[in-house]
Amino acid sequence: MSETKQDLIKRILEEDEEYKDLHEKHLAFEERIQELQKRPPSTEIHFEIEGLKKQKLQGKDKMERILTKYS
Repeated sequence: MSETKQDLIKRILEEDEEYKDLHEKHLAFEERIQELQKRPPSTEIHFEIEGLKKQKLQGKDKMERILTKYS
C-alpha cells in the first residue's frame, strides 16, 4: 500500500530534522506575511512581504527536494 502525500509528509516531519525545521519556518513566514498584510500598505511593508515570500518559496523548494528522496 502506498502512502499518500500527507502521510509521507507526516512521517518525514517525525524523521527528518531539516524538513521539520523548514516546515516550521514556512509556517512562521506565512504567519508573518498574513500579519503584515493586515497593516496599512507601505513601501517598507511591501518589500518585507516580498522578501518573506522569496524565503518561503526557497524553503518550499528544499522541502520538495527532501520529499522526492523519500518517495
